[in-house]
Amino acid sequence: MASIICFGDSITRGESDAIYGGWADRIKTRCLSRIISATVSGSGSDRISVFNMGISGETTNGLIQRFQHEFVTRLADDKQNTVLFGYGANDLAKQDGNYLVDIETYIDNISRCMEFSLEKDANVVLINVTPIAAQLDGIPNVNNRIRNDETIRRYNQALLTLSVKYSVNLIDVYTPFNDNKEAYLTADGLHPNSAGHELLYQVISSSLLS
Repeated sequence: MASIICFGDSITRGESDAIYGGWADRIKTRCLSRIISATVSGSGSDRISVFNMGISGETTNGLIQRFQHEFVTRLADDKQNTVLFGYGANDLAKQDGNYLVDIETYIDNISRCMEFSLEKDANVVLINVTPIAAQLDGIPNVNNRIRNDETIRRYNQALLTLSVKYSVNLIDVYTPFNDNKEAYLTADGLHPNSAGHELLYQVISSSLLS
């Protein structure tokens, strides 16, 4: 038995995907379908449990408070565990002139969670931050939070640096998403729509389940 544990914000939670509930739940559905098909055919299949641990609005300051307990309780006994981190879209937002989580704290929070995961022999995967719509770049949203592409790329570079430092996989969703981002975003300019989640699912699952 193996576990795939997905930590993240509303993009991981999949709240804006009215069809399948987001990329993480699409992966869960795929794994369940494999098990059911194998059971029916009698061929047998490795069981993979997928846990969607996304919380809307969460930053890495929230993650660090809950991570260890929630991670450990979902580990597979045979140590076939993969943990995904999809954070940054909230951390990098500015409100009243300050980032919700400055980049130094963001790096420290992610690093601490990664180090704990690696100590438990888990496979660690980082997912970088998706782009925002052009009309939202540098413009306050309904929550008076400001995001811009330059900051997104800076936080994504920090994730790339961490992936090299810890020799873990980084899944780049920013690049394919950015190629046609307006078609993949909801009207708020931030959250992926169903087509966006399908793209995220394709990119992430091709790395995890190939």
